[in-house]
Amino acid sequence: MFNVKSVDEVFEIIKNYFGNFKLENEVIDIEESVGRILAVDVCAGEDVPAFNRSSVDGYAVIASDTFGASDSLPAQLKLGGEVKMGEKPDLIIEKGHAAYIPTGGELPENADSVVMIEYTEDFKDGYIYINKASAPGNNVVFKGDDVKVGSAILKPNRRLRPQDVGALAAMGYEQVEVKKKIKVAIISTGDEVVDINDKVIGAKVRDINSYALYAGLKDYGAEPVRYGIVGDDYGKIRGVVEKALDECDIVLVSGGSSVGTKDETYNVINSFGEPGVLVHGIAVKPGKPTIIGKVRGKAVVGLPGHPASAYMIFRVFVGYLLDVINGSEGMYEKRLRVEMAYNYPSNNGREEFMPVRLEREGSRVVAHPVFGKSGLITLLTTADGYVRISRGSEGIASGEEVEAILF
Repeated sequence: MFNVKSVDEVFEIIKNYFGNFKLENEVIDIEESVGRILAVDVCAGEDVPAFNRSSVDGYAVIASDTFGASDSLPAQLKLGGEVKMGEKPDLIIEKGHAAYIPTGGELPENADSVVMIEYTEDFKDGYIYINKASAPGNNVVFKGDDVKVGSAILKPNRRLRPQDVGALAAMGYEQVEVKKKIKVAIISTGDEVVDINDKVIGAKVRDINSYALYAGLKDYGAEPVRYGIVGDDYGKIRGVVEKALDECDIVLVSGGSSVGTKDETYNVINSFGEPGVLVHGIAVKPGKPTIIGKVRGKAVVGLPGHPASAYMIFRVFVGYLLDVINGSEGMYEKRLRVEMAYNYPSNNGREEFMPVRLEREGSRVVAHPVFGKSGLITLLTTADGYVRISRGSEGIASGEEVEAILF
C-alpha cells in the first residue's frame, strides 16, 4: 500500500537526496548557450563601455559654459569640430567651444556633458546656440558605467537568457562554461502500450507519455533518451532500468507505479539496494501513485500511466528534481497572478494541481478551470498552466487572486 507524503515533504526529500548530485561542465560557443546553466562566475576583463560616450545625438560641451542658458538667452558656443563614430576624437573642447557628437561617440577631452540636439540651434555662422543648461554628466555614459573590470557579471547556476548572451558578447566572450545537460532516460511500460506507428487493436493504447516527456525534457533543456516500450515483466523492466542507469543521470518509468499485481516499478527500484524507494504515493491530485527512488546515486521516478497525470507529475516533481540537480531552483517556472473566473470547490484531502485556461479581461487575467479525466492528454492541450490548491483548502472563490504556474 501507499505511504503517502505531502507535496512539501516530497520536495524536501528530493532536495536532501539529490542536492549534492554533481554534473560535469563543458565549454560551448555563446551562440549555443541560451537556456543552458552557467557553471562558473563570468567576470569582466574590461570596462564596458571602454570610454566615455554620448547617449544622444547632440553637442559635447563643458557643462559650466551652459549654465543659465534659456530660450530667451541662449549660450553661444563656438563649433570646434565633429566626433566621428568609431574613431577616437582628435580634438579638445576648450572653454566656450562645443563639438557635434553622435549617439555612441566618444567624448572629446575636457568635455563633461552632452546637450541634446533638440535644445540647440545652428544658424551656420560657426556657432551653436544652447537653449537649455546642462549639468556635468548629462547624457554621458562614463567608462565602466555598465560593467567595471573584474566585476562578476553573471553568477553560476543561472539559466542563460538572450540578454545574458548579449552581456557575454559585450565582454568579448566567444565561449562560456556551462553544466552538461542532464541526461534523462524514458521507459514506457505496460502490456497494453504500443508505439505511435502501430495499429491500435482491441484494448491497446498508443505510447503518449514517452513523447510528451521527451518534449518536456527538451523544452527544459535536458537531454532525453527514449528506451522504448517494455511489457509488464519484472525481469525485462529491471534490465532496461539497469541499462538506463549506466547511461543516464535520471530514469523515468512511465506506468507500473501503482499497487496492482502487474505494477513492478516499486519492486524494480528496491531490487538495486538501499536507499531504494524514497516516496511511494503523494497526497496530490492528479498523480497520487508516484514513486521516487534513489539507485546508485541516481533518481528513478515512477510516473502514473495516465497521460495527464504523468505530465503534471513531470512538470511539478521532475521539474523540481532537474532544478535541484542544476542548482537553479525556480528559474524554469513562470508565474502569473490571476483571478478565478468562478467558484471551484476542492476538499479531497490532497493538494490539487488544477489546470487552467487564462483569458485577459481588460486589465485582469482570469483563470478558467479545465475539467477532464487524468487519462485524457487533451485535457492539458487546452490549459495554459495550473493552480496549486492546498490540501486543507475547501476551494477557491470567484474573483479570488491566485498564482498560476504557466506551462
